[in-house]
Amino acid sequence: MTHFVLIHGAWHGGWCWARTAGLLEAAGHRVTAPTLSGLAERAGQVSRRINLTTHVDDIVDHVRGLEDQPVTLVGHSYGGFPATAAARRLGGQAPHLVLLDAFLPAAGEILLDHAPALIAPYRQAADADEAWNIPPIPSAAFGVGIEDQAWVDAKLTPQPVETYFEPVVLADAPTGQRQTYIRCAQAPGDLLAASVRRVRSDPAWSYVEIDAPHDAMISHPDLLAQALLDADDQAQN
Repeated sequence: MTHFVLIHGAWHGGWCWARTAGLLEAAGHRVTAPTLSGLAERAGQVSRRINLTTHVDDIVDHVRGLEDQPVTLVGHSYGGFPATAAARRLGGQAPHLVLLDAFLPAAGEILLDHAPALIAPYRQAADADEAWNIPPIPSAAFGVGIEDQAWVDAKLTPQPVETYFEPVVLADAPTGQRQTYIRCAQAPGDLLAASVRRVRSDPAWSYVEIDAPHDAMISHPDLLAQALLDADDQAQN
C-alpha cells in the first residue's frame, strides 16, 4: 500500500482530488489531499502573512503527522513549487515525488519567473490594495469540461499573492528519492516550458505524458489514477 499525498495548484483546494483519490483508494491505497493555507475552505485565513514558506510548512507538517509513514508526494501546477521544497525537507519520508503538469523550481526562483509578464501588474495590484490576492481564472482554461465548469468555478478562491513572490528555498535532493513528471498533453505548454526542459534533460527524472488537459484530476481521473499507480510501481522497482 502506498500513501499518496495530493497537493493542489493555485486557486484550488483538496476538494479537486476527490475523483482521483477515490480511484486510488479503490485500488487499495491510502490518500490524503490537504488544502493549503488561505485557499478553499481555508480562504478565511488569507493574508499577506501566507507565502510560499507557509505552504511548504503545510505540506511538511501534514506528512510528518502521518507517524513516519513514507508517502508519494504529488504536486499539481503551482503545487510543484511547495511540493518540491517539502520533498527536499522530508527526505526519506517522501521517497517518491511526482509533479503533475507542474512548475519545477530552481533554487531562488519565484513562481512568476515562469510568467515574467505578470510580475509588474501583480505587484502593482498588491501594493495598491492590501486585500488584493490573485483572482482565479475560469476553469475552462484548465480544460475542465462544460458539465463541471459551474461547480469548479464556484469552488475556486483567490491565491495568496505572496506565494507567487517569495523565492523558493531548496535543500539538497535526498539520496535515492525517485522523481516522476506527468505532463498533460492537452494543456498549453508555454508556462511549463522551462520545467519540462529541466525534467527532460535530467536523468534523475522519469517523464510521462497523458492525453488529458491541465486539471486531469477532474476531467480524466481514471487516466490520471492509472498513471500515478504505474509511476509508483516503477519507482518501487
